Amino acid sequence: MASWLAAPIAALVWVGASWATIGQWAPRFFFPTLAVVGAGLLSVAFVRSLARFARRSRSGGRVRVIGVLVNAVATLFLVVLPLTRVLGVVTAPGGGAPRIIAGFGDWLGGEGYPRLSPHRGIDIAGRIGADVLAAADGRVSVARDSRDLCGLIVVIVHDPHDYRTVYCHVSAISVTPGEAVRRGQRIGAVGTTGQRAWPGYEHVHLELQRGRDSRDAEDPVQRIVGCFDGTTRYPADRLVLTYPVRC
Repeated sequence: MASWLAAPIAALVWVGASWATIGQWAPRFFFPTLAVVGAGLLSVAFVRSLARFARRSRSGGRVRVIGVLVNAVATLFLVVLPLTRVLGVVTAPGGGAPRIIAGFGDWLGGEGYPRLSPHRGIDIAGRIGADVLAAADGRVSVARDSRDLCGLIVVIVHDPHDYRTVYCHVSAISVTPGEAVRRGQRIGAVGTTGQRAWPGYEHVHLELQRGRDSRDAEDPVQRIVGCFDGTTRYPADRLVLTYPVRC
């Protein structure tokens, strides 16, 4: 029974993470609570399948390995991996560089659940309402509600390097298209628009895109040189980025 209940709960959690409208409509703790209940049911189902396997092995009866394997894989992806992300949030040290909760190319989302495609950017933890900063000098090309999983979005073009930085999930936008911005300038505030982050996982999604093709992305971490410092002179002959939140 526990495994039968866990399956539809997992489906509901996936729907909430995949459709921004549903995620925003539901109370903020609804899907996290569902996930906890589903994880508990799945853990019970896994323990029971192991117990049945052990009993049949001792009695010499027919052993069914498939059920144990299915429960083990489901427990790994829907219980163990999310639990490691929870522990990471709880034990994260304060101060220093901002924490990256999901990296470029990751097949796991910020909460630790499997993704259907590799992550196109990095998710940098931030407190709700904190300033989102421009990662480099540039010109704002987009500042609007994307009406998709990105939510409120800001895009900055970095000439002459032929790159763009994309900032998602902000709660407020403080720049307009065509406006020139400087590195470290406030462009918005950390929020949970679009694909709604669970409590404790609030973040800024940062993408680095090359040229005009939005599908041509690279890892922003390779160009991040640290936290913004107004007294530092940054290179002008190449694009370097600073964290889009304060350290």
